[in-house]
Amino acid sequence: MAASHTEERILRPLLAESSHGGVPTQTRALREARERAHNLYGAAVGACLGRADTRPGLRERAAELLAEEARLPFLTPDEVDRANRELPGVLAELRAEPVRVRGGATPGDPRRTLAEAELAALFDLALRDRLTGAARERPRLLLLGGQPGSGTSTLQRLLLPVLPEGTVSYDGDDLLRLSPDYEWAMTADDRVASSSLARQVGGLHGLAMDHLRAGRVDVVCSHPLGRADRAASWVEGFHDAGYRVEVAFVATHSSNSRSSLADRYARARAHQGFGRWISELHHDRFYLGVPNTVEFLETHRLVESLYVLSRDGEVLYANHQEGGDWRTEPFGRIALEAERGRRDLRHGEEPLPHGAL
Repeated sequence: MAASHTEERILRPLLAESSHGGVPTQTRALREARERAHNLYGAAVGACLGRADTRPGLRERAAELLAEEARLPFLTPDEVDRANRELPGVLAELRAEPVRVRGGATPGDPRRTLAEAELAALFDLALRDRLTGAARERPRLLLLGGQPGSGTSTLQRLLLPVLPEGTVSYDGDDLLRLSPDYEWAMTADDRVASSSLARQVGGLHGLAMDHLRAGRVDVVCSHPLGRADRAASWVEGFHDAGYRVEVAFVATHSSNSRSSLADRYARARAHQGFGRWISELHHDRFYLGVPNTVEFLETHRLVESLYVLSRDGEVLYANHQEGGDWRTEPFGRIALEAERGRRDLRHGEEPLPHGAL
């Protein structure tokens, strides 16, 4: 029996459902304005949670700020500008009272591992509503991969408003701000705390994955995917939950992503007083591993669709499975490495300098 029109639409790749046919374009100025607002919201949330034990009502205020920040990809440029005018005052008011540091804690070991009850409370506060959407008979995962600084988080935020209504977005990089030690540890030494806080709140990732898979929602996520075994674990977990899985790898030369990381870190420190730090060694490990992941996923037919994107979001390569085999020969790795070899060659009316993503 032929599939109905609705069934065919459900089985299409999520990226193909974009109202723009892919990732919409956006000027450098607006991208940086949205990034600034995202940083300020994260700092304000961290300021609330760092003082919630001593100031009544701040957990509720954190929830309000998180709900506002979730709407950031959908705001008009004027609304983004207004948020950037108002948020510094909000942050200054929250920081007027010193944040409390737990006795003996250091940025490298800010606190004991959060207990299950604490993780569950943070999940309910910050993630449950954000990761809840319309359940699908055949849900889809779009997973964006690429070395740190390649622009996956930026492209994810650009994509969300043009994907089908009810699609949810998850970025593990946003978990750090949920630590009750976020503000003081990052202020004391953001390079050390960027790693230690990630370990502290790491349990939230498993809760997020369980909730998404159980909810059967269309979801767009991002992860460096620098290790083929971990990428396969992502894919298999969603396949087991009945998902159609597609992966889009962002290709750009290491000089571009390194420069982007440095620029992003500097802007974050200017916006909120500290920034998330990614070491050069960490970056390089993912950079070297991504081509192997592309080849592994494609040659082993572990995903239904595989894309290679430029860091501006242009689709450079696409391959889709039909009847258990690829439409074309699996050349994803070649496409990725070819785009990496172009270094900083760009196109369009407003070429983006290093770090614009």
